[in-house]
Amino acid sequence: MNTELLLEGIPIAVVGYTIVFAILVLLYLVFFYLAKLLEFQARERCKRAGKAKCVEGQDFTISGEVSAAISTALYLHFSEMHDVETGKLTVKTISKRYTPWNSKIYNVMNRL
Repeated sequence: MNTELLLEGIPIAVVGYTIVFAILVLLYLVFFYLAKLLEFQARERCKRAGKAKCVEGQDFTISGEVSAAISTALYLHFSEMHDVETGKLTVKTISKRYTPWNSKIYNVMNRL
């Protein structure tokens, strides 16, 4: 094993792993504080509108069950947006019954 190649690869691996983990931590922080920022904006919008139900202790977050129900409903709604098919299935019979494609003997005996 060539030790020069190994010694050249170690700094590259360390830098690569460091970049990946730093980006993962950065993404975690962005998503964590993004939720807090959106909740803060919702509270401010509610206070500006003068609604009485804007209490400081009120939780503006959506639970996981509600998120799952909304995403399931959206998936089902958008998956039904294709053409409506009649559901009729037609099978045409072939007059020639034997073809090499439907013969089972070729699957059993493989000749090389």
